Amino acid sequence: MKKIILILVAVLTLLPLFKPGLFDVHDPTSIVRFFALRETLKAGQFPGSWSNLLNQGFGYPLFLYYAPVFSYLGVIVKIFVPSYLLALKLSLGIMVLTSVFGMYKLMESLVGKFGAFVSSVAYATLPYHAATLYVRGSYAEGMTWAILPWLLFLWSRSDRDHRWIALTSITTTLFFLSHNSLPFAFIPLLLVWILVFGTKYIRQTIFAILLSVGLSLWFLLPVLFERNLVQIDAVATATRFSDHFLAVDQLWHSAWGYGGSAKIGEVDGMSFMLGKLQLILAGLALIGITAYKKWSKQVVFFLFVLVFYSFMATGYSSGVWLLVPGLSILQFPWRLLAFAGFGLAALSGYLVYLLPRKLQLLVSVIVSIGLIFFNLKFFVPQTTIAYKDSDLLSQEKLDTVAAGKIPEYLPVWMPSFPDSTVDDGLSRTATKVSGDFINDTARPVMISTAYMPQWKLQVDGKDVGIRPTSIGSIVSDTIEPGSHSLSLTWHRTLIENIGLGIAAITIIVVIGLLII
Repeated sequence: MKKIILILVAVLTLLPLFKPGLFDVHDPTSIVRFFALRETLKAGQFPGSWSNLLNQGFGYPLFLYYAPVFSYLGVIVKIFVPSYLLALKLSLGIMVLTSVFGMYKLMESLVGKFGAFVSSVAYATLPYHAATLYVRGSYAEGMTWAILPWLLFLWSRSDRDHRWIALTSITTTLFFLSHNSLPFAFIPLLLVWILVFGTKYIRQTIFAILLSVGLSLWFLLPVLFERNLVQIDAVATATRFSDHFLAVDQLWHSAWGYGGSAKIGEVDGMSFMLGKLQLILAGLALIGITAYKKWSKQVVFFLFVLVFYSFMATGYSSGVWLLVPGLSILQFPWRLLAFAGFGLAALSGYLVYLLPRKLQLLVSVIVSIGLIFFNLKFFVPQTTIAYKDSDLLSQEKLDTVAAGKIPEYLPVWMPSFPDSTVDDGLSRTATKVSGDFINDTARPVMISTAYMPQWKLQVDGKDVGIRPTSIGSIVSDTIEPGSHSLSLTWHRTLIENIGLGIAAITIIVVIGLLII
């Protein structure tokens, strides 16, 4: 019965998805990502790296660098449904249900079924989750907070057989591939959790960590060692993180809105409150824990997660941000509220756990109704428009979405996004360029495709050298006069092949652990 009610709670937070069309959010690119990735995979490039469907036809290496979990989830769901719009809605439903049941599974052994139920409802109704769903549209971040409770649940298990090793390594991999930067901010706390619960199982723990790393390398190696091929760092650091710290009172209350994050001293257009009732429940729980001397290592951990990440989201942590290399890649300190909210929701369930058993059912029902009543009003979009796939995947959107919403993966040889579509007369699939041309004299051939070193050109079946033009497209070495046929194909670098090779071997090991 509890699980059925949790499904209903999740459905309540997802009610806008049942309306025709789609709501506007800050990042409306999910359906474009689904479509472009699916076309890239259909063209035979797996895992996906490049799409010629984007950037005015000049192409874009979106999938080589963008966190893959939510996009691949959408592609898988699309196999079973007729539209990308429905695939997005079902993917969001899967994301929310994953978070709700993950929190219940994590907390059940710590605070009992009723306490776990309250923690799950508190997690489902966090205002920050509403902002992710209906204001920001940052669904990669949503996958991070959806997978997080499952991650800690598995790493706290004591039955560490070979299947535990496989499942834990898969879940850890999914967590770190859910978003490009946010999961890595949780590494210190994850290591603490692993050390607290894994000291008796050193061999299994090390094996699971190694498998997690191996499974992730197909994506992480290019992101870590080939990020200089695109403008990701320049775009990320152009956003001054110091402009986006929060004031402490914003964690308690900030007006709900559908705008963006403003600079310090200006009024933010969106809310960053943690949840008033969740904070009250957690505060009462901590008072009870202190009074009844029920402090445990899990309580200390959840409290530290809440306090630490709340602190890191405020201006008081500016010195830490300046001292720790790489933190600026997060761009917005308030992104860490995803973890603060997790710690808050976990603590909320302890209040019920401290009560006499005969009162737990009644109080959990009352508290859950209160959480829904006070927070459900945030789970609504500003506007819903009767979009169809054809509207969201128009040629204009495919041409301009990279420049407008995801500029950070533009190859460094291309100083700016092109103003017009390709004009070289060649044919294009999602991942290849080909066609015939005639040279009246010996001269190079110009190809309206964004240059990257992964491209290999063949003319009449023979390799021909290429280099970038001043605008970042491709120009070949000199080609003799006559009629010719060319083929431009994508080939992975040594680093990418090493990552894929290690991941492939690791997948075989993980499958073996699951079936033996």
